[in-house]
Amino acid sequence: MFGKKVIILEKHYVVGGLNSFYARKGRKFDVGLHAVTNFPSPSSGKTSPLLRACRQLRIPFDSLNLYPQSHSRVSFADKDIRFNNDFEYFLSQVEENFPQEKDRLQHFLKKMEAFDAYSVNVSDLSTRSILKEAFSNPLLGEMLLCPTCYYGSAQQNDIDFATFVMLFDAIFKQGLARPNNGIRAFLDPLVEKLKQLGVKRLMNNEVKKINSKNDKATEIVMGNGEVFSADQIISTCGVVETEELLNLKDSIKTGTEEGKFSIIETISVFEGKPQDYGWDETVIFFNENEHFRYEQPEGSIDLASGVICLPENYQDPANNSLDEARLRITNPANFKLWDKLDEASYLKEKEDCESKMLERALSYLPNGKNQKNHFTDSILLKDTFTPRTIKKYTSHSNGALYGSPVKSRTGSTQLENLYLAGTDQGYIGIVGAMLGGIAVANNRILRSN
Repeated sequence: MFGKKVIILEKHYVVGGLNSFYARKGRKFDVGLHAVTNFPSPSSGKTSPLLRACRQLRIPFDSLNLYPQSHSRVSFADKDIRFNNDFEYFLSQVEENFPQEKDRLQHFLKKMEAFDAYSVNVSDLSTRSILKEAFSNPLLGEMLLCPTCYYGSAQQNDIDFATFVMLFDAIFKQGLARPNNGIRAFLDPLVEKLKQLGVKRLMNNEVKKINSKNDKATEIVMGNGEVFSADQIISTCGVVETEELLNLKDSIKTGTEEGKFSIIETISVFEGKPQDYGWDETVIFFNENEHFRYEQPEGSIDLASGVICLPENYQDPANNSLDEARLRITNPANFKLWDKLDEASYLKEKEDCESKMLERALSYLPNGKNQKNHFTDSILLKDTFTPRTIKKYTSHSNGALYGSPVKSRTGSTQLENLYLAGTDQGYIGIVGAMLGGIAVANNRILRSN
């Protein structure tokens, strides 16, 4: 591959990291995929980052079989902002709910357009502060903050402005879509491409240590004792986690803050279709208060804020003939409390949270409370993953969903031949991860020769 001999070392037994899949009782479940953002819309056209990623990886865009969302909603207190993949519809919704903010909204959009969010030298600015200055009604800023945080912020109660701009464009200006067969539509072509290029993959093989000498990484030591020598290494496990593998002295560590924000998600497979219950929305971001709380809760879970996703409500004609569907519910969770539970207590807490999460989510779905018993009786299978699950399969400290709040856009580390990609590089989501990895490979590996 470009004259390089490449090996990929993966702790998990399947590819994908936080955007992977698993099987339960003959059914495949996506882990991270609520939506593929950056769906090419009339407003983005050929400039869509998703199209750019496909071109770079030489994967035909049509092979992904993406279907756009039906429509989605941001729900706060007594306000709802609805959106689909038509940016003008989103703008009309904002103006309908906040007519006094029309001029300020246009000014804010121009501010984002002028901001170079993809620069590796971009300043770390507080979006919450910028939104407070941008709008006279703070509720609008809170409602714009919510989806972008849930889809990409490693910070608590805020998101850096560069990431906000990228995600605002990705979610609202471009749009949401989903492959017909879930995340495997992305993963399978990538794996096939690796095979064609002669890349060796070792799955279910955990890296235990990275040896270094004279400011250069020299060897990778596996859990089974096997050792690989390497001229250049790209780590995707996170900056804090990479430093732990290097076994650095405290005096030369970067002091990068560990991420704290994690989630719990429950997935219910139910008989029938969402439309049978009058549910036609794709994703619902909800918050019960005017102030959006995005933080590690004091208890095991925060029910006052979260995300509801109905994956079968993407506009795939095949969904019309399905006899079962999924309801995914996501809430903030506290890793430390989940981590210290013994197995019996852990299973009981999961069960209790499943029930509470379902009840709260149904209150945001049309006539959901009145249909609770009917819906509960229709559930064929439930599964729930917690912060502890995220830590187990990704090695992220604290089960942090988006890694450390401090990012390295350049991919640089303390060692001249060791680079970061993935979450802690700062490019978020499926599309961001692909483009970030491409950038590091191009700028740090290929151009260094």
